[in-house]
Amino acid sequence: MQKLITIKRDESILVSSKIESFLKPDYVYLPLLDEKGILVHLKNKVKIGDELEQHSSYLAPVSGVVRGLKKMHSLEHVTYYFEIENDFEERRKEEVGAKRKVSKKEFLMLFPDLAHKKNVVLNAIDDEIYVSTENFYLFLHYEEFLELLDEIYQLFSLETIYVCLRASSSENINQLMSDLGMYPHIELKMVPDTYLLGHSSFLLSYLGLQEEKTEVIRASRFYHAYNLLVRGRTKSDQLLTISGDAVKKSFVVQVKIGSLLKDIVKEFVEIIHDDVLYFANGLMAGKEITLDSFVVTDELDGLLIMKSKEKKKEEKCIRCGLCHDICPVHLQPLLFSNPNYFEQAKKECIKCGLCSYICPVHIQFLLDRKEDNHE
Repeated sequence: MQKLITIKRDESILVSSKIESFLKPDYVYLPLLDEKGILVHLKNKVKIGDELEQHSSYLAPVSGVVRGLKKMHSLEHVTYYFEIENDFEERRKEEVGAKRKVSKKEFLMLFPDLAHKKNVVLNAIDDEIYVSTENFYLFLHYEEFLELLDEIYQLFSLETIYVCLRASSSENINQLMSDLGMYPHIELKMVPDTYLLGHSSFLLSYLGLQEEKTEVIRASRFYHAYNLLVRGRTKSDQLLTISGDAVKKSFVVQVKIGSLLKDIVKEFVEIIHDDVLYFANGLMAGKEITLDSFVVTDELDGLLIMKSKEKKKEEKCIRCGLCHDICPVHLQPLLFSNPNYFEQAKKECIKCGLCSYICPVHIQFLLDRKEDNHE
């Protein structure tokens, strides 16, 4: 079994069970991936679900008017974004129909590997200690998830379906236990609060399941699949955890994709410290960012606002070997300075951050975790 690590956490940082909502931004911004594939022009009106360019997974999350292209940034580091001014009319490309049954063919369009699998694992585990986004997708939509999992079980003649969450997720556990009696083939698996169990390969190893026989689906992806397959809704919103030791209250908020992060912070967050740092997607594998012009895209699931502490000075490597011992994929981070080794290691590294976390002389082995310069 792969090594699992317990990360020390500040027990005073607790995420509220109340969900906030930021679904009516004045403007949204969607990344331009290929200027040759642009399908809209200045002052064009768009509906929810409209394509803005060819072959992009980003569809208009609001109805409104295209105001042009603007230089913004996000975790994907795309320089130019479509700016859409919201008209608040919620016009859709296609009318949302009634809840319906889903065919096997439709499932395979989203999950093509299901045709060759015997088990399904719904993964509602957040690896980052102050992020609860995956857990809240399950908390909010567990009834719909169980219904859809039941359909998958019947259509694909599966052996077992597992719903996995942390043992500390007591509210989710209580909800699921009250309903699982109606779904005898769906099994609840509670895992310990250790790092990297949210990663598919580590989770399967812990459960003793074979990767070639098991489809692992994250709760966030399952939410969007449910909306598309059952409700006919394209992806337009997502959940985001905002927490940290520099905020008065940690919480999860439902936001429109393409919203400006600073607008969400301004609307909901009370910062209780003068000097703070912002981290996208957590402290371990996340990235330090600035809020200016930062856009919420579907790769963002958490924002940590932490008190700025004196940065510990990086010292010379003492060859203790701890980074190699802790690496879950058995790399040797102390050799990252060798260009040939580094190029090979980049293909295997899962960017978990454990090597820097364990280093007694504070070496940052990963590439610069601060935002890239987009100028």
